[in-house]
Amino acid sequence: MILVYLTIIFAGLLSTLFTYLAVTEKDLLKAVAYSAGQSIAYSILFQVFASTDILLAYIAVSVGIYSAFLIYVISKTERYESA
Repeated sequence: MILVYLTIIFAGLLSTLFTYLAVTEKDLLKAVAYSAGQSIAYSILFQVFASTDILLAYIAVSVGIYSAFLIYVISKTERYESA
């Protein structure tokens, strides 16, 4: 049972770290990578909470389609955020 709690704490802190890094990053491609990392941390939480139906849909949308769409949009604009 302690392993479940440690996994929840670890994934929660990891998602918070990736969210902070994505928001503060000036390079938009790195921000997309941090956002994908945050999505993976949430996927770990969904697995711990045994919600596999939500997990399968979340991985496909947030890690796959969303990241690919953002990379496509960034390729049509500038890579770095202007201040």
